[in-house]
Amino acid sequence: MNRTSIIILTHNQIYLTYLCLESIRRHTPEPYEIIVVDNGSTDRTVKYLLGQPDVLLIQNETNLGFAKGCNQGYAAATGDTILFLNNDTIVTPGWLTRMLSALYSDTIIGMVGPVSNYVSGRQQIPVHYQDFSEAEAFSIQHAAQHKGQRSDERRIVGFCMLVKREVLEEVGCFDEQYGLGNYEDDDLCLRVLNSGYRIQIVYDSFIHHFGHMTMGILNESSLHELLVLNREKARQKWGADIHSLIYKEPATMSVIVPIGPATSCRQLKQMMESVRHLADEWILLGNQPSDEVKDYVSGLTCRVITSELGDSGVPDWSYMRSAATKQYLLWMNPEEWFAGAQARRLAGVKLQLDGDANGISILYNMKLSSADSGLVTLRRIRMVRREAEFSWNAAIHEFIPNPAAIRNTDICLTLQ
Repeated sequence: MNRTSIIILTHNQIYLTYLCLESIRRHTPEPYEIIVVDNGSTDRTVKYLLGQPDVLLIQNETNLGFAKGCNQGYAAATGDTILFLNNDTIVTPGWLTRMLSALYSDTIIGMVGPVSNYVSGRQQIPVHYQDFSEAEAFSIQHAAQHKGQRSDERRIVGFCMLVKREVLEEVGCFDEQYGLGNYEDDDLCLRVLNSGYRIQIVYDSFIHHFGHMTMGILNESSLHELLVLNREKARQKWGADIHSLIYKEPATMSVIVPIGPATSCRQLKQMMESVRHLADEWILLGNQPSDEVKDYVSGLTCRVITSELGDSGVPDWSYMRSAATKQYLLWMNPEEWFAGAQARRLAGVKLQLDGDANGISILYNMKLSSADSGLVTLRRIRMVRREAEFSWNAAIHEFIPNPAAIRNTDICLTLQ
């Protein structure tokens, strides 16, 4: 069974840390390890933690900040799943069980978070209890009312983040330039989204959060200065306000597929399934497809445009421009597909497109001849902005945009 590495930062606040650890022990039947990174506590916190046999303690002489401390904990973690948890929290029955269920319900889900009484954004829910001792009873009732409820979200807050280790290995952990804290969780969310992963809120997992207890060491003016400073750091890094990028709507895409009498329905299905989450509409080009292909195509849920190919086999691109309604055109042959993570990463590219790129190139694995046993990797421009000027190389099925404002990716398309 997978193990979860629970990473907690401390900076004084010994009573809150005690409540947090006790709640974890009481409500977590899954395999887990606890890693506590102490950022220069001056009260009895370190002495208390040294006496906890189930805690791996990492000690810092000074407060190195949220991102640095979490990264230290991650470096020591051995779990398949990584949980970043504030010490000013109290977990409740089923908290981790339900988040793990959501996280591993789909390979494309990379990160999840719970709901709480005190958190920014859509994770905050109204609560009727007055004292934290009543949080457990509330959570049981709330979980029953919202059993299995999940929703995709662009952002979850760092007070409790559950992430697959493989995701952090791909996108990296927290950016330490944000110092004491703020915006490092937004930064991580954006990188997860840009890699094509989904983020979810788990509504039947509830955690009580005291809120800003550790950051409370800063006075109001210092906290405001830190927010302003880190917001500017994020803007400098990403070239725009980070929240505008997190909540940016993805570009829309028309997927063009040539079909004919010889088109294999099995291959067509596999190709379409690999890009189904990318296609906002389909454009089918060709003549006399089989009845099996016709039946399959009739079941597509998004808009489908059909067009005949002329004797030359070259699409009527003037018709395509007028018939298609989406921002980008993606050419896919029925015998091709994006395997596994490649389609997910293309979804991340789709999220980032802003109209500046006229064409997007991908890698393409193919045999140079039937006699060759190995594959060669070529680069092809398979996606083009619909309103851009472009020509079409029919021999190799590649767009040639003009001007050639190309975004190159290392996403790989393969033959079935």
